[in-house]
Formats: sequence, structure tokens, C-alpha cells
Amino acid sequence: MAFSTPHETGQYIAYLDLVITTTLSFAVQLIDDFTNKEPIGSIQVKVKETDKKAMKNTSGYYLFTDLKAGTYTVRVDSDLYFSEEMTVDISSFPDQKNPISEIILIPRPVYPFSQNATLIRGVVRDAAKAPVKGAQLRVIGRDMETISDENGSFVFYLSGIENEEEVIIESKKNGNTRTINIAAKEFQTVSAGVISLP
Repeated sequence: MAFSTPHETGQYIAYLDLVITTTLSFAVQLIDDFTNKEPIGSIQVKVKETDKKAMKNTSGYYLFTDLKAGTYTVRVDSDLYFSEEMTVDISSFPDQKNPISEIILIPRPVYPFSQNATLIRGVVRDAAKAPVKGAQLRVIGRDMETISDENGSFVFYLSGIENEEEVIIESKKNGNTRTINIAAKEFQTVSAGVISLP
């Protein structure tokens, strides 16, 4: 697929008849895991092997152009979401006329959740009470996972919780595992918990 854009420089925008024609290598669609919509905030999408940044089109897709055939690592960095990486093989798209990959972005604890969101917020700390970065957390019995940020903070956003239900959160880091039980009836907009790892 080829498309044309007006040629631009730092000094001026050229006349519309002066265009650069490029070939689409692949596109990336980003999805906010909380809203299932386009993500918000500052987002940077690039190919690690070339350090080439994506160009975002008006439909919200991040486009990479004129890459040689091969496998690339797409990295997404953001102020409101955890960083994500995905390996893309340009030749393996089922539909070469529609080469799109989807990346789900997991909100960080600083994400501006809506006021009516049901959240479990917490902190993972070690035996010395220092925050634990990168601990893997999951809600047992539900397909929900996240990690702790540089402050040891984590957040889960829940829906469909019954008042008598109990939520069990498991945390792992360097072979150490801990769990914490939270009764749903204790939920307000925010519930806090501390998980200590030895």
C-alpha cells in the first residue's frame, strides 16, 4: 500500500504537487485496556532496531513506512501506561493489504480513572519496607494481570463484582510469592492494600 503526503521541512511546507511517496510496511493500533478505546496522554511508538518513530494518521493508527522485509520490535512508551513491546514480522501478516497489529496498553496507577470506577490500589514492599518495582500481580480466578511501577504501586480495575465476593491478589517477584484477600463489600471507589515480599 502506498500513500502520498505533502513534503515538509523545518522551514516551510512545499506546494501540494511536491509530494513524497512512501510504502506502508505495517500499522499499529493501540487500545486502552480500561476504556477499550484509543489511549490518552503522551505516547511514543517506535521500532527499536532502527529507532524509527511511527507517524500517526487521522484514524489513530501508528504507521511505519519503507522498512525492509524482516522482523522488528515495536516499543510503546507513555506517561499513563506501562511500556509495551511487540515483535512484528512484516511478511507474516495474513492480509498484506491490511498489515495491522494491535497492542493493548495497561494503565499505570497514575492513570486518570473515572470517578465511578471500581479500583483496587495497593503497594508492593519488601521486608525492609522499600517499594518493589516490577512485581507481577494477578487476580486469582480472573484474567487480570498487572505489574508494580517504580513506586511499588499497582492498580486493578474491576467490574461485575458481587458484594459477597472476595478478591485474591497474588504477587510474584524473584521467586517470592504472596497473596492478599480483599472482601468486595469493603470496596469503595478505592481500596488500598500492601503486599510484602521477603
